[in-house]
Amino acid sequence: MAERADDGPAWLVRRAVKAAVAGALGAAGANRAIAAVRRREAGGARVIVLSYHRVTADFARGAAEGIPSMLVSAATLRRQLEQVARSHDLVSLSDAVRILGEPRGPARRDVATVTFDDGYADNLAVALPVLRALGVPATVYVATGFTGTRRRMLHDRIFAALGALSRRGLPPNRISLAGAAHALYGACARPGPGATLDLLIARLPHEGLVRVTEALEERAGIREEDLPPGTRLLDWDELRALDAAGVEVAGHSVHHAVLANLPLAEARREIEGCRDQLAERLGKRPRHFAYPNGYHTPAVRRAVAAAGFETAVTTEDRENLRGQEPFALHRKVFWENSTLGPAGYSPALAACAFGGVFHALRLARTVDGERPDAPGGPAGGGADPERAAS
Repeated sequence: MAERADDGPAWLVRRAVKAAVAGALGAAGANRAIAAVRRREAGGARVIVLSYHRVTADFARGAAEGIPSMLVSAATLRRQLEQVARSHDLVSLSDAVRILGEPRGPARRDVATVTFDDGYADNLAVALPVLRALGVPATVYVATGFTGTRRRMLHDRIFAALGALSRRGLPPNRISLAGAAHALYGACARPGPGATLDLLIARLPHEGLVRVTEALEERAGIREEDLPPGTRLLDWDELRALDAAGVEVAGHSVHHAVLANLPLAEARREIEGCRDQLAERLGKRPRHFAYPNGYHTPAVRRAVAAAGFETAVTTEDRENLRGQEPFALHRKVFWENSTLGPAGYSPALAACAFGGVFHALRLARTVDGERPDAPGGPAGGGADPERAAS
């Protein structure tokens, strides 16, 4: 999740190579050929769901304070949406799902829909003006336990604590914590904060993750309220303003807990509590849901359906197919560097990213977010240590 914004010369070389490959593929017509094949496989127009988190006026400043791979600048967001609009029809999530429900038929123009996870305050202040200027519909998935509070997401708190300790010469794999948190943390500690954060989220039950977060903050001498303003979540008035502006507000659990790591009864409370809070505060039931961090199980999917949601999305970068289960829709996660070449924004890289070219040619790997049900225990079992958080 927490990929660095800049990793020196090696990073520049990798970006240059990737941009060069993207340019060569585009010049050779690979994008068009792959799109035609994928449309046939999809049974018609491809339906692409784009996923974002935070939107900032200044990426460099935001990346210095928070998790870079959750950030996109307003300027880059605009360029990405302008480019995708040249090859796709930008539609609401409900329209995208309707298209997926249509019978297989002749290929038409591909469609894309835009989503934002977690409910950061900048979705209103920074993202909405871009969406309005371009006439782009969007959906915001909200973890309601944070709405209207001063609380911050656990991933932001962990990243801030790890950063504070690293600046004191303590990399994540050399941090010791007090009490029971030490063993939980030590099993996931790696040299870099991003890898450590990803493993903590993937492996620990929510209660354990909270314990480790609090222990890290105590070790670093920082408090939840000390986090930068950019990590603030929407309040209820701001959420109502987004709703009034035509942005669809959807569910993302109550506490942003990884549902596959919870006992099923707790997972249900997270799902239904989010639904009920949104319905009470906004005057209408949410129609769509996003699995926190992208993890899901068959039982969790059934619980989302039983709660009355119409769809649920993962963070798996795969094609959406006609007739597929609506509670495991796939999304492409984007941030600032998704379309960044060595000299700035790369239209060639963007075209490959939007078109799924690198995945089609097996030059990129899709990580599966589905876990098996665990009878009598948590909603799911096992964990992919390389899974990116979202």
